Amino acid sequence: MPTSRQQERVPAFSQQEYRERTARLRKQMAARGMDALLVMNENNMNYLTGYDGYSEYVPQLALVCQDDEDPWLILREMDTLCATPTSYLPESRILSYPEKYIGSSQLTAWEPIGDLIRERTKSSRIGVELTAKTFGVKDHAALGNSLDSSKFIDADGMLGKLKTVKSPAELAYMEQAGKIVDRAMQVGRLEIAPGARECDVGAAIVNALVKGTPEIPGGVCAFPTMPVGAPANAPHLSWSDASYKMGCQTNFEIGAFRHRYACALSRTVFLGEPTARARHLHQAALDGFLAQVETIRPGVACSEVSQAFQRAFKPYGVRKESRSGYSIGHGWVDGGISFQVDDDTVIEPNMTFHVLIGIFEKDDGYVFSETVRVTENGAKSLSNMSRDLLVNC
Repeated sequence: MPTSRQQERVPAFSQQEYRERTARLRKQMAARGMDALLVMNENNMNYLTGYDGYSEYVPQLALVCQDDEDPWLILREMDTLCATPTSYLPESRILSYPEKYIGSSQLTAWEPIGDLIRERTKSSRIGVELTAKTFGVKDHAALGNSLDSSKFIDADGMLGKLKTVKSPAELAYMEQAGKIVDRAMQVGRLEIAPGARECDVGAAIVNALVKGTPEIPGGVCAFPTMPVGAPANAPHLSWSDASYKMGCQTNFEIGAFRHRYACALSRTVFLGEPTARARHLHQAALDGFLAQVETIRPGVACSEVSQAFQRAFKPYGVRKESRSGYSIGHGWVDGGISFQVDDDTVIEPNMTFHVLIGIFEKDDGYVFSETVRVTENGAKSLSNMSRDLLVNC
């Protein structure tokens, strides 16, 4: 019998929404000649079924068959206890392989997984997310011993396309995450002071992300990055055990999550008076950001947004080679859409983007970003954070 705690948990979306996602996926599968699809990415498994375990370090997948309304989940035995309270699927569609396959040097879980797949589809026209974290070369070979891997169809990116346009329920979760991330950013900023340890600032941010607001519980699916320096120019570092000193800056990139739906926010905070160069970078980043936000609207290509950024940013003479935004939502980066000159994807209503101006150069470091939703009239930010230069004295 499930515990009372398990009974309190329900899938994040309605059964109808999950089934609509699978129906749209099956249309893509038909267009690609797939009779079945092996969904290996755990966030994608969650997107289709609601399964909310964190277990992608072991073999697992969701099986989508062209002639089936609902997917199957195939998990290690103990993880079925995570699927029952979180997935919309009935227990009869949550399958497992024995625990003896975990950690064994002689056995591979892909053998029983292959058997379970073969029992549910006789077709060899099977799509596979080939670059999922848990599906390496050895895994591919092991599964290929059970299935005809020579006929596998590369399915990478299929789920990403489904995720780019958000439903009202998905947008509601992202808006809730926006309230949490604003609070976490303010908490982190206020913790910065001479003598404060970076790890204590990081702990305060993580606490704020998990705690959420009085009305909205939070969670952590990705730890914040917060490189500190003069300048802070490393893009993906977390905290250290060093203590803050006057004259340094912190580049915060923080994501709050609701049911794995992210709202990201970035700001640079200075401890002490910023240099003239830092003020120059701030203005360049802000003008580039605003140029993009003013350009984003339905019918505009992502490349046009990138061009608008370049027109506003280049006159400042600051080097920046990385993209200036991308699709965000389920699992943070949720699709292959980016603001760069060679991406001609046409923007649609209810897409969501992380408009990110990150400057990570040898002598320059600065970051400024917000998550925006595309409305019929343009882009609406999910953050209320100040866009002024942030200085702690």
